[in-house]
This record gives sequence, C-alpha cells and structure tokens, in this order.
Amino acid sequence: MLGLAAAAPANADTAPPAQPAQPAQQTASPALSGSAPSVLVNFNSNDCLGILGGADDAPAVQWPCNGSPDQSWTLGSEYSDSAYFQIVNGDGQCLGVLGGSTGEGASVYGWTCLGPSHPDQYWTLLGSGTSGYSYLLNLNSGLVLGVLGNSTAQGASVVQWANQNTPNNQLWTPEATPSS
Repeated sequence: MLGLAAAAPANADTAPPAQPAQPAQQTASPALSGSAPSVLVNFNSNDCLGILGGADDAPAVQWPCNGSPDQSWTLGSEYSDSAYFQIVNGDGQCLGVLGGSTGEGASVYGWTCLGPSHPDQYWTLLGSGTSGYSYLLNLNSGLVLGVLGNSTAQGASVVQWANQNTPNNQLWTPEATPSS
C-alpha cells in the first residue's frame, strides 16, 4: 500500500468483527466465481466496477466496460468459512473500504490483498430479486457497495452505504469479461 497512508484498513490488531446480519429477503448468489473472470455491471448506469487507472491504492469507480484487468473480478480467499470472499481484480488488487471504515459513504479502494486481519476486504453476494443482480455486502461494515449519489457518470466514485433494497446504484451483475 504505497503512497496513501490513509488507505490502510483499520482493525489490523483487533479481533475480527462479528458477521453482520444479512438484509432481509436476500439469498446468496453464486454468479461470481473464483476461476472465470467477470465484470461487475451496475444496474443503474450499466457501467463496470473498476479501479481508477488500474493503480494500487486507487479508488473504485464505474466506467464503461473495456476488458481491462482492473475491471476483471474473481473471488479470492474466503473469510473463515463464512461465505465472505475477497473480490480480486486482474491486477491482483482486493476490493476494500478506505481505512477499514464502517461508515456510510466511505470510499471503496483497490489495493494489496491483506488477508483476514482486514475484514473490510471481504464481501458476499446477495441476490436482490432483480433477475441476475446482486448486492455486495461488506463483512466489516454490514453496508453494501454502490455508486455515490446514484450517479450514472463515467468515473463516479464507488462507496459503501446502507442497503436501500431497491433496484438502483447498489445492484451489480457479473458478466463474462469482454475482450480488450
């Protein structure tokens, strides 16, 4: 984690948090796998989840799907048999919450995968009832991944927020990674 000291997730020397309760009316979604790369397409914007410039310690953003490694995601290590996994892109970066924050609106970043001492890097996919779309629930905060301000703009920031339980900027669908 070079160049951004504030990006270091908290909780490095504390016991892992209790797993948050899953939102009501949700079921696990097996759509993202550990072997076949997928892009994660946002319901609201139809753009892909990626890491700004593909750089380490950089913010997650939405951008038109282009087949770049920063937009290609697979499941990584599981957190203690919990159904929470690291989500790792083609550049080897894990999706995590800036500073290990548990607050609404906290930025989501891509950086080095740090293992179970950083539960902010573990997510589970929850079915939404909207065909093919899932919420990505963070282990550390119990909040879901979404696009800031419900934006449809290219480069809009991706943050964590309380589940709104409605088809919007918080829903993502895994699709086969397009060729670049």
